[in-house]
Amino acid sequence: MNWYLIVKYLHIIAVTITTGGMFARQLVRGIAKKSDDVKAVATLTQVAHRIDRMMVIPWSNTILIFGVILALMMKWPIFGFLQGASQNWLLVSNILLIVMLSLIPAVFIPHNKKVEAFLEAALAKGSITSELSAALNDRKNIIAHHAEEIITLVIAALMVLKPF
Repeated sequence: MNWYLIVKYLHIIAVTITTGGMFARQLVRGIAKKSDDVKAVATLTQVAHRIDRMMVIPWSNTILIFGVILALMMKWPIFGFLQGASQNWLLVSNILLIVMLSLIPAVFIPHNKKVEAFLEAALAKGSITSELSAALNDRKNIIAHHAEEIITLVIAALMVLKPF
C-alpha cells in the first residue's frame, strides 16, 4: 500500500469538495441577492450556511491536515527560504492561506451576523428591507469572497505546478 498516494488522493478530494462548496455557496448567495421574496432570501441564506458547514469548513480543515502530512512525508520545505530551501511555492501557499483565513474573522463572520440580523427584521416586516439589500450587496464582502476564490485557485495551481 502506497501511503503517499492515499494521502495525496484524500488531499485532492478535500480540495475538490471545498472549492466546489465555495463556488456553490456563492452561486446560492448570488441567487438570493436577486430575489424580491424575503422568504426565498431566508431559505437561500440557510442553504449557503449549510454548504459552508457541510462542505467548506470541515473539508478546508481536512485540506490543511492532509497537506501538512503530505509536506512532511515528502520533506517539502513548508517555510521555503526561511528554512534554507530553494523551493518557495509552499511558503507562498502558506502565506496566501493565512491571508485567506484572516478574512474569516475580519470580514465573513461580522458580515454573516449583520445579514442574519437584517434578515430577521425583514422577515418580521414581510419584505426585503433596504438594510438587508445593502448587506447582501456589501462590496467588502463580495471582494473578500472573490479574493477567497482566487487565492484557493492560486494555491491549487502552486500545489500542482510547484513553479518555484
